[in-house]
Amino acid sequence: MNDTTAKAEQVRLSALRAMSPTRRLSMALGWSQSVREMSRAGLRRQYPDCSEQDLNRLMAERVLGTELALKVYGPLNSHG
Repeated sequence: MNDTTAKAEQVRLSALRAMSPTRRLSMALGWSQSVREMSRAGLRRQYPDCSEQDLNRLMAERVLGTELALKVYGPLNSHG
């Protein structure tokens, strides 16, 4: 599903191509940070009584997947 017109997409791509690689990387890192913050806020709403340790573990599960998060960080302490 695409909600962008072909002309708008051309403008967007032209603007991205005109940016330096450093600027594009900076934007991508900013977007990534925003996604992590929104994800963490969602977990905090879902588990309001969750400890910081378990919140970090839940974030790892979202990023790494359940199997790898379990191997790396072990089981959840209070919300498993």
